[in-house]
Amino acid sequence: MDSLKKLYLSSYFLCVFKALKEDLVFKNFILLLKDIETEENIEKNIESFINFVYSLKNAGYDDFSTYLENMILAKKSFDDEEQVEKELIKKYSDCAELFDNLSYFLNLGIDIKTSDIKEESNKIDDIFKHNRAFIFDNDFEIKPLEISDKIRFSSLKGYSEQKKVLYDNTSAFLSGARVNNILLYGDAGCGKSSSVRALLNEFEEIRIIQIFKKNLINLDKLYLKLKDLPHKFIIFADDISFDDTDGVYSTMKAIIEGSLVECPDNVVLYATSNRRHLIRESFQSRSGDEVHLKDTINEVNSLAERFGINLFFEKPTNEEFNKIVLELAHDNSLKIDEKTLIEKAQRLALIKGTRSPRIAKQLIDNLIAHVDV
Repeated sequence: MDSLKKLYLSSYFLCVFKALKEDLVFKNFILLLKDIETEENIEKNIESFINFVYSLKNAGYDDFSTYLENMILAKKSFDDEEQVEKELIKKYSDCAELFDNLSYFLNLGIDIKTSDIKEESNKIDDIFKHNRAFIFDNDFEIKPLEISDKIRFSSLKGYSEQKKVLYDNTSAFLSGARVNNILLYGDAGCGKSSSVRALLNEFEEIRIIQIFKKNLINLDKLYLKLKDLPHKFIIFADDISFDDTDGVYSTMKAIIEGSLVECPDNVVLYATSNRRHLIRESFQSRSGDEVHLKDTINEVNSLAERFGINLFFEKPTNEEFNKIVLELAHDNSLKIDEKTLIEKAQRLALIKGTRSPRIAKQLIDNLIAHVDV
């Protein structure tokens, strides 16, 4: 393993060269050397190796030596600095035999060939090629979900301005622009989650990964899994809120903005919540005995402020609610007198204690099923 240590230490000098600093494959190679040299967790070493091999494969190469040699040949001329770089890169290409057997590379007592790692990277690629909706589970694995929901923006009534911002931001993201994370907040049943899910049917290129609140503490790990993939991802955190003693809150705030692990360019975060500030407050938290009350309030507001776009979904007025009911009835070819339909809608809203597009849809579903409530 001395040869690995020498390679890793020499990388400090090598990385002063701009071409190498900006090269993803070489950066992943250096990160791999660092993990092997400093990280005792074997699983982390293997994950780093997979990331390296995947980026090499994604660049169109199976052989690291060939990649580096072509990288050198791609330069049309060499000044003194680049000549030094050329010689040093050649030294790195000479270590290609280290990748012939991963058991040697990691000093393990198992026989894992590079081809096995490539096969694993192919499986990862196939998962994202043939699926578009996923969940990031408690084992830090990205698992595909079967999605039969055909919901589109046209079937979601009202909130046209909010849907337009969501659509435009996602469209810009897919075109390669650096866009903002979005927080969709407001009253329950107004279509926040449905609007995010509808993006799967509005944009064929997008992939959505749902992450649950308790797993948000591992958001940086998800970033690392996605950063080198050739796809665009929405990370979807649905219906989140926190207690003022919740450790996930502070961790998530740091990861979204301020963590050493930056959000990759192929990832954007969309979150929904019934709370504007995402954290449950009591009157005591604003008027209690803490000396620095302003600091407390700023802390409560700080996570929501890390989302560049906030979209407010307010429960509809009575007139808007009636309009939503009528539009849904029309879309479903429901034959019923408008006055009777509105009366039923008002009665159900009274029973439920609120008006919302969800209540309107529940009414239409009942009527289609010939269930009168």
